[in-house]
Amino acid sequence: MSVPERRQPTVRPLPLAVAAVLTGVFALVVVGLAIGSAVQSHGRFSIGVGVMLLLYGALLAWIAIAAWRLRFYIRGALVGSALLNLAVALSSWSSNIPVWSAVAVLSAVIAGCGVLPSTTLALKRARGVREDDLPEV
Repeated sequence: MSVPERRQPTVRPLPLAVAAVLTGVFALVVVGLAIGSAVQSHGRFSIGVGVMLLLYGALLAWIAIAAWRLRFYIRGALVGSALLNLAVALSSWSSNIPVWSAVAVLSAVIAGCGVLPSTTLALKRARGVREDDLPEV
Protein backbone atom coordinates (compact mmCIF):
# COMPACT_ATOMS: atom_id res chain seq x y z
CA MET A 1 0.00 0.00 0.00
CA SER A 2 1.45 3.33 -1.02
CA VAL A 3 1.28 6.51 0.98
CA PRO A 4 -0.52 9.34 -0.83
CA GLU A 5 1.65 12.26 -1.79
CA ARG A 6 1.10 15.26 0.44
CA ARG A 7 0.38 18.44 -1.51
CA GLN A 8 2.42 21.50 -0.78
CA PRO A 9 0.32 24.49 0.25
CA THR A 10 -0.15 26.92 -2.60
CA VAL A 11 1.43 30.31 -2.11
CA ARG A 12 -0.90 33.27 -2.60
CA PRO A 13 0.79 35.66 -5.05
CA LEU A 14 0.83 39.35 -4.20
CA PRO A 15 -1.43 40.39 -7.14
CA LEU A 16 -4.13 37.96 -6.04
CA ALA A 17 -3.87 39.16 -2.45
CA VAL A 18 -4.20 42.79 -3.63
CA ALA A 19 -7.24 41.94 -5.74
CA ALA A 20 -8.90 40.06 -2.88
CA VAL A 21 -8.29 42.84 -0.35
CA LEU A 22 -9.48 45.60 -2.71
CA THR A 23 -12.60 43.58 -3.54
CA GLY A 24 -13.22 43.26 0.20
CA VAL A 25 -12.90 47.02 0.57
CA PHE A 26 -15.42 47.50 -2.23
CA ALA A 27 -17.75 45.07 -0.43
CA LEU A 28 -17.55 47.11 2.79
CA VAL A 29 -18.22 50.36 0.92
CA VAL A 30 -21.23 48.89 -0.89
CA VAL A 31 -22.66 47.52 2.37
CA GLY A 32 -22.22 50.98 3.91
CA LEU A 33 -24.05 52.53 0.97
CA ALA A 34 -26.79 49.91 1.36
CA ILE A 35 -27.33 50.80 5.00
CA GLY A 36 -27.30 54.51 4.19
CA SER A 37 -29.85 54.02 1.44
CA ALA A 38 -32.14 51.83 3.52
CA VAL A 39 -32.33 54.25 6.45
CA GLN A 40 -33.35 57.23 4.31
CA SER A 41 -36.97 58.14 4.62
CA HIS A 42 -38.00 57.72 0.99
CA GLY A 43 -40.22 54.72 1.57
CA ARG A 44 -40.06 51.43 -0.25
CA PHE A 45 -37.79 52.65 -3.02
CA SER A 46 -34.83 53.40 -0.77
CA ILE A 47 -35.36 50.16 1.11
CA GLY A 48 -35.37 48.27 -2.20
CA VAL A 49 -32.19 50.00 -3.34
CA GLY A 50 -30.63 49.24 0.05
CA VAL A 51 -31.53 45.56 -0.19
CA MET A 52 -30.09 45.27 -3.71
CA LEU A 53 -26.88 47.04 -2.65
CA LEU A 54 -26.66 44.77 0.40
CA LEU A 55 -26.95 41.70 -1.84
CA TYR A 56 -24.26 43.06 -4.17
CA GLY A 57 -22.02 43.82 -1.20
CA ALA A 58 -22.49 40.26 0.08
CA LEU A 59 -21.59 38.93 -3.38
CA LEU A 60 -18.43 41.06 -3.43
CA ALA A 61 -17.53 39.83 0.06
CA TRP A 62 -17.94 36.21 -1.07
CA ILE A 63 -15.74 36.89 -4.10
CA ALA A 64 -13.06 38.49 -1.90
CA ILE A 65 -13.07 35.61 0.60
CA ALA A 66 -12.98 32.97 -2.13
CA ALA A 67 -10.11 34.76 -3.88
CA TRP A 68 -8.20 35.03 -0.59
CA ARG A 69 -8.73 31.29 0.00
CA LEU A 70 -7.48 30.49 -3.53
CA ARG A 71 -10.68 28.90 -4.81
CA PHE A 72 -10.00 27.89 -8.41
CA TYR A 73 -13.45 28.94 -9.65
CA ILE A 74 -13.35 32.58 -8.52
CA ARG A 75 -11.21 34.32 -11.11
CA GLY A 76 -14.07 35.00 -13.53
CA ALA A 77 -16.21 36.52 -10.79
CA LEU A 78 -13.26 38.56 -9.52
CA VAL A 79 -12.47 40.04 -12.92
CA GLY A 80 -16.13 40.37 -13.90
CA SER A 81 -17.10 42.30 -10.77
CA ALA A 82 -14.10 44.59 -11.23
CA LEU A 83 -15.11 45.29 -14.83
CA LEU A 84 -18.68 45.97 -13.71
CA ASN A 85 -17.42 48.44 -11.10
CA LEU A 86 -15.19 50.03 -13.74
CA ALA A 87 -18.17 50.46 -16.10
CA VAL A 88 -20.21 52.08 -13.32
CA ALA A 89 -17.32 54.40 -12.48
CA LEU A 90 -16.83 55.47 -16.09
CA SER A 91 -20.54 56.05 -16.65
CA SER A 92 -20.83 58.11 -13.44
CA TRP A 93 -17.55 59.96 -13.84
CA SER A 94 -18.95 63.40 -14.62
CA SER A 95 -20.94 63.56 -11.37
CA ASN A 96 -17.88 63.43 -9.07
CA ILE A 97 -14.58 63.12 -10.92
CA PRO A 98 -12.24 62.48 -7.95
CA VAL A 99 -14.36 59.72 -6.38
CA TRP A 100 -15.19 57.93 -9.62
CA SER A 101 -11.60 58.23 -10.82
CA ALA A 102 -10.44 56.41 -7.68
CA VAL A 103 -13.10 53.73 -8.18
CA ALA A 104 -12.05 53.34 -11.83
CA VAL A 105 -8.34 53.01 -10.99
CA LEU A 106 -8.95 50.51 -8.18
CA SER A 107 -11.30 48.48 -10.38
CA ALA A 108 -8.71 48.41 -13.15
CA VAL A 109 -6.07 47.24 -10.65
CA ILE A 110 -8.34 44.41 -9.48
CA ALA A 111 -9.09 43.32 -13.04
CA GLY A 112 -5.42 43.51 -13.99
CA CYS A 113 -4.32 41.51 -10.96
CA GLY A 114 -6.97 38.91 -11.71
CA VAL A 115 -5.63 38.12 -15.17
CA LEU A 116 -1.91 38.01 -14.38
CA PRO A 117 -0.08 34.72 -15.02
CA SER A 118 0.88 34.39 -11.34
CA THR A 119 -2.80 34.45 -10.39
CA THR A 120 -3.59 31.81 -13.00
CA LEU A 121 -0.80 29.53 -11.78
CA ALA A 122 -1.76 29.90 -8.12
CA LEU A 123 -5.40 29.07 -8.82
CA LYS A 124 -4.41 26.08 -10.97
CA ARG A 125 -2.16 24.79 -8.21
CA ALA A 126 -4.85 25.32 -5.58
CA ARG A 127 -7.15 23.17 -7.70
CA GLY A 128 -4.52 20.46 -7.79
CA VAL A 129 -3.43 20.85 -11.39
CA ARG A 130 0.26 20.12 -11.37
CA GLU A 131 2.14 20.27 -14.62
CA ASP A 132 5.87 19.72 -14.77
CA ASP A 133 6.42 22.82 -16.87
CA LEU A 134 4.70 25.22 -14.44
CA PRO A 135 7.28 27.38 -12.65
CA GLU A 136 7.00 27.97 -8.92
CA VAL A 137 4.96 31.04 -8.00
